[in-house]
Amino acid sequence: MTVRTPAVSRLGYLLAVAAALAFGLAAVLAVSDKAPGGVGTVAAAGGIAAVLVVIGLRDPRWAFVFLLVATFLRPAIPKILPTTDPFVLAFGGLIIATLVWVRGRPDRRVSLGPIECAMALYLLWNLNSILQPHEYQPILYPLTGEQLDLWRYLIIGTGIPFATYLISRMIFGTRSALRFLILTLLACSAYSAWVSILQFHGPHALVWPKYIVLAPAWAERAVGLPNQPEVNGLILIVGYVLALVLLGTERRPRWQQIVLSVVAAACAYGVFLTYTRSIWLDFAVVVLLGIVLGKGYRTGFVVTAIGMVSMIAMNWSAFTSADRSAGGVASTNEVYDRLNANATAIWAFLEKPWSGWGLGRFVSINTYRHQQWSPDTPWSRGLGIPAHETELGILAELGIIGLVLWLAVLVLIARRLVLAFVRLPAEGIMGRPLAFIAGTAFISLVLAGVFVDLRLFDYPSTLVFALAGAAVGAADRATARTPVDPLEAGRAHRAALRARKSETVS
Repeated sequence: MTVRTPAVSRLGYLLAVAAALAFGLAAVLAVSDKAPGGVGTVAAAGGIAAVLVVIGLRDPRWAFVFLLVATFLRPAIPKILPTTDPFVLAFGGLIIATLVWVRGRPDRRVSLGPIECAMALYLLWNLNSILQPHEYQPILYPLTGEQLDLWRYLIIGTGIPFATYLISRMIFGTRSALRFLILTLLACSAYSAWVSILQFHGPHALVWPKYIVLAPAWAERAVGLPNQPEVNGLILIVGYVLALVLLGTERRPRWQQIVLSVVAAACAYGVFLTYTRSIWLDFAVVVLLGIVLGKGYRTGFVVTAIGMVSMIAMNWSAFTSADRSAGGVASTNEVYDRLNANATAIWAFLEKPWSGWGLGRFVSINTYRHQQWSPDTPWSRGLGIPAHETELGILAELGIIGLVLWLAVLVLIARRLVLAFVRLPAEGIMGRPLAFIAGTAFISLVLAGVFVDLRLFDYPSTLVFALAGAAVGAADRATARTPVDPLEAGRAHRAALRARKSETVS
């Protein structure tokens, strides 16, 4: 549906398009000498990019799709400029498109409440940490001395997820609009399942990007595009839930039922192929929630639970072994890594409890001030690795203030998701099923964060915060909450004060 905007908004849209095209031309001139195909290749890519810019700026839903795809493909696609990633440009395009769109639709503006305030304060605390001097440099890899780009780190781990939550509340207000988000996430999860399965069962020629099969970070696990089994597993879990809920909520053609069933089964098998115990735990929790809360779409979760229990029972000796490639859960090496990393984080907090050691400094701390969990834990385990627990990583880098602000964001979003599940109607994708999808994705994100620092990865946090924003926005509209524009509210308040003052004087 084309959005009709007033003349001022249309002028803003045209100016935004002109600015974006000018920037694109500058980018073409800057990289044409370095491109494999010279000016021709870059010009073709620039032409495609120009079309996407026009589409994205005209409709923020498409801009949202471009951002999701750009973050999903981020590990596999190169920078288009020496210092710029495609996802950064997509993020900027989404912000511009949303501002132009909402200017012509004041009824779709959302009120800013405790969640947004907590997000703003946490973001400002991160900015303060970047600008302050610290003892150690933000090292990414100790052996090479490669530095962590703190601004990029902030955009990936905080800026994009928070912004997509707020934007999603505004733009996904109808079933047709929500389809943009749902289908994009489903496609990304289906592709993750595809490359995860082919990593083990081939043919490898059908896998892209090639590092998944040629140089995976974990050769014995399904790493997906993130090249990280934990993050890949989170993407697969969201796809599994999406497919089953879509399959059970509305009447669909036969071919759609078959496609959704295949995607759900492929995602479930992909989760198994990650051979990651924390992801298996996440998956088990989600399946249990589906059995308990999935009214109308419970069947798929029940079938999955029966299959899981049967496979474990038939392979009990392998399941309880230390052989991770066979599905064993008794391996201790990674447990030692996490214990020592957690001990280092706790030590760092006790040394600098309030403001921490500085954003992005955990690897440096864990290299130069590495701690041992106990005498029985090998000291070398976990040396120089990133934080393996999101909250402890925040505690070490940003102190107790940063952790409290981050937990405030999580708790407040969790509260709104529970209220959305209770208040939304039971039927339809815009009702309780949407709250269930967002709630299970949010729980999976929190559980995954107990075992890996998710601030290093943008796509999983972005997709979860986007789903949460869509569910919260649907609940706001269902309960007829009137959006409040803070600028308009401020003007009205000042006008009332002036009127009261003039009445007093007269």
